[in-house]
Amino acid sequence: MKKIFVIVLILVLVISLFACVEPTTPTQPPKEVKLATPQGLVVDINALISWRAVENATSYVLTINGVEYTTESTRYQADKNLNFTVSVVAKGGKGYIDSDPSITKTYESITPSGPVIPDDDVVIAIEGGTQINSLGTLQLTAVVSGTDNTAVNWEITSGKDFATIDNNGLVTAKEVGGDKTIIVKCTSKADEKVSVTKVLNIRAKNELTQAMLDTVAAKSTISYVGFVSIDLFTIGINPKPYKTYSTVVKTAMDGTNWYAQYETDGIKQGLYYKNHEGFASKVGLSFMNDELYEPMLDDDGEKVTWEDAGLYNNFVGLQVSDFTWNEDEWRWVYTGKNNTLMERMIASANPYEFEVKSFSLIIDGGEVIGIYALSEDDYTLATNYKAIQELFVAIDSGETVEVPTIAKYAHEDIHDDLKTALNNMHSLDNYTITSKEIIASVYSSGYNQSGYVETITSDLCHFEPFDIAYDISGREIRKPKENASYGFKKLSDDFYNTYYEKEDGTFSASRAYANTFDAAKPTFAFAPEIFRSYAKDVENGTTTYYVDELMSGVASTFYRGVGNDVALYGIFATTGIISSTSSFTPYVTVKDGYIVDAGFYFYMGAMYGVIELTYSDFNTTTSTEKEVNFETRQVPTKWEELTIIETDEDETEINALDYLKEFFGNENIAEIMPFFGEVLGDTFGFAMTTYRVAEDKKSHKTITFYYDVPIDIDYTINSSIETVENFLIAKGFEKDKYDNYVKNGICVKPYDQSLDFVIYVWRQ
Repeated sequence: MKKIFVIVLILVLVISLFACVEPTTPTQPPKEVKLATPQGLVVDINALISWRAVENATSYVLTINGVEYTTESTRYQADKNLNFTVSVVAKGGKGYIDSDPSITKTYESITPSGPVIPDDDVVIAIEGGTQINSLGTLQLTAVVSGTDNTAVNWEITSGKDFATIDNNGLVTAKEVGGDKTIIVKCTSKADEKVSVTKVLNIRAKNELTQAMLDTVAAKSTISYVGFVSIDLFTIGINPKPYKTYSTVVKTAMDGTNWYAQYETDGIKQGLYYKNHEGFASKVGLSFMNDELYEPMLDDDGEKVTWEDAGLYNNFVGLQVSDFTWNEDEWRWVYTGKNNTLMERMIASANPYEFEVKSFSLIIDGGEVIGIYALSEDDYTLATNYKAIQELFVAIDSGETVEVPTIAKYAHEDIHDDLKTALNNMHSLDNYTITSKEIIASVYSSGYNQSGYVETITSDLCHFEPFDIAYDISGREIRKPKENASYGFKKLSDDFYNTYYEKEDGTFSASRAYANTFDAAKPTFAFAPEIFRSYAKDVENGTTTYYVDELMSGVASTFYRGVGNDVALYGIFATTGIISSTSSFTPYVTVKDGYIVDAGFYFYMGAMYGVIELTYSDFNTTTSTEKEVNFETRQVPTKWEELTIIETDEDETEINALDYLKEFFGNENIAEIMPFFGEVLGDTFGFAMTTYRVAEDKKSHKTITFYYDVPIDIDYTINSSIETVENFLIAKGFEKDKYDNYVKNGICVKPYDQSLDFVIYVWRQ
């Protein structure tokens, strides 16, 4: 029953996915043919936008936050630090009409740089300021665009006891003994669904005492609740108000943990940071249902310490002398000499990027009850507009303040069988995997089916690839590929090679690994709890578990391939759409205490498809029929074991150490030039000379080293780059202002060249 369900599911998915793959040669259309609307728009967690190809489309136009971007590809990398909405239009050549826009997708940055500002047809800006003195007045004016009817309704939605507002937007403050916050709402009469709010402060003249500051500083656990108010202005000689927007923020901290809740279009998001080994680290969940830490980085890519991040109570140590009463602002404004205090204070209260210009205290009832901050002009929040942000937050240091920490997935009884199956899979000495790939590409029509049988034993992971065809009855026929096997072979407890079969049927090593042989096998490194839905098949005695959508990358633990290509499928695992109402995430099927099936859909833009995996022969698999023997490959340990291609005249391959001695004019270069293989292992591809214009604008003769490093689960090679950078620092290299690493006249720069890891080396 379950097997039939999976087969039908896969076939329906394949038919629906591959029906609209772009043909290799577009057909000649009649005049004025409208292109189909782009389908399958996806924005992944790294802001990579992708969609399916449209037949006869020659390019695509993305509209991101109202700005158009053109590409000939079916994927586009947006800024993952920005919140945005996106839609795609397909464009064709002569005789074709642009398609309708695709559905619109919204991307929420995990670390928000600013609120998503709604893109309404009718736009309202409120000008007039945000500060009113006790018994004073403030004239607010609505600037309405997008309609001829510019009339609005005014009302106070919070704080009616402290002020009134008339039909013309005149706010009159009542007499108050302390600072009060009110919220004004302005609604378009042309479209009552469009309204904006503005946060105002009614200010009273207050005294500030050391006891008031000490009261706030005494608690390590505090929270801030309030608003970020944003005013957008046109850019030019005469800037004009364009739009006003407010969003709710809430942060809480206890000295070790920091949490932010922020709201965009009514959707609440959570952000967690923790003091992890002295560094401010964003907290997420791993596949093992454990906390995962990602250090905060500064503009130079360096880890930010917990102290510098400021994600704690920054009132500690503040003195009355750090504040000055400002008669114009009627506030106690921070004028202290600590150059980082303002940034740290605002960072603790506000999850958004906010370049603070000034901050002051909000005082009421003889207590410091909040802070107000004004930003510098911001030209990055909304394209083609200047933004001014204001932060209004109240402080809560009461006993009821809670600091949420990231919630792990809960264990339920249904997870017991999956837990048992995982333990059994981890303890297996040998078994067989059959992998079936159904893959399509935007560069060709139709789809391809192929696969492999992997025999896993205590010292061998042997892959026998096959092609798939069908006979006239529709039965699947698997045709093994001749002399195409490959795999991993254990050579000692902490050493193994990859190998491939040559045309004559013999084998040759391709890479060496100084690691235990378990690293060559599927890991199944996940906690059962991350699988949040399931389907039981009583007749077959199986239970199929489906992973939580956010954990789709867990598919990369189901199998292990040689090289990066196959690994990418699992990294790009995502939700598979079967119909307008049906979908599935990566799944595993359990029977009789083992995982017997797994599967997932992946989408890489240019390539997408379905992977089916079957596990069998538990502890009964025998070694491959072919005798796999080859000359052992060792991990290179020194420069003289590699070569460099000199390209000045002819491409001459020279021993790497000999060339480095000549290049740097130093016979002892091996003592000061770090050997990158020490941390990168046997990943060296090749090295060649070229001329490169470095960040100092000068052309340098450069040796470019190429390394075949594995791609990380987040589709980066950041871990390899960080490994080399730390290695260089440990070897005494210092980082200069261009992010180059320099020592004894040697310049080194690790670099991500579109996921190709290169290391540039040149003379200082």
